[in-house]
Amino acid sequence: MKRLLMLFLLIPFMLTAAELAPIGWGVVVVPSTTLYDKTGKPTCDLFGGELFNVLREVKMDKAPAYYISVTRKGVEAKGIISAAESRFFASAIFVAGAAGYDEFKADQDFCAEYYSRCATRDALVERKREQHLAKSPAKNLPKLKKELAGIPALDRKYEAAQKAAKTDGQRIKYRDLRKELRYQASGLQQEIKRLEAIAETWEAEHPFDDSAVKKTAVWKRLNAQLEPYAERLEALNAKYPNSLPKK
Repeated sequence: MKRLLMLFLLIPFMLTAAELAPIGWGVVVVPSTTLYDKTGKPTCDLFGGELFNVLREVKMDKAPAYYISVTRKGVEAKGIISAAESRFFASAIFVAGAAGYDEFKADQDFCAEYYSRCATRDALVERKREQHLAKSPAKNLPKLKKELAGIPALDRKYEAAQKAAKTDGQRIKYRDLRKELRYQASGLQQEIKRLEAIAETWEAEHPFDDSAVKKTAVWKRLNAQLEPYAERLEALNAKYPNSLPKK
């Protein structure tokens, strides 16, 4: 439980206005991913080509990640996204009418369109990979990891209820619920560790081969649609050489 809480406790609870100012912007480069808040609770799903502002570089389970802000239909959501699933541009955020805005907007529009098309193509491979992994004896691993990720938020809910309780009986009730959560988290961590070992062995013995997917007419057509973007992508890479996804 303690390890899980530390996993998502990446951002101080008190952030100054200066710290919340964007340090750049980014784009999702995988077909889809999930945005998590600092307690580990899923905030929303993000999709390939979706743009966001980067507020801070952080770590998620010792791997590079970003604390970001994304706005949809006027509603802002903040959370953590893996650096391996996104591309970060250390650039100023320009507003309409400001000097440099046209170039900034052109870069964003290109990334949104290009990575959205990449996501459509790559989703074909992802679906086949998921079908392949569904045959694994460790197929429940993603479900268990998601369940474990939700425990810190539930623990915080019980903790708040325990503090607000007006009777000893209520306080004991939520204390016991939190204790059960700790046992549950410990059990999940053990099972996840066991299944990860099984998954590693199984995947080594049954490697996923994406060549069949890439031979299909649909994949070839989607891949061909990306060819006109090659020159513009090369220029963008040269302009932002340190912006590629970090593993």
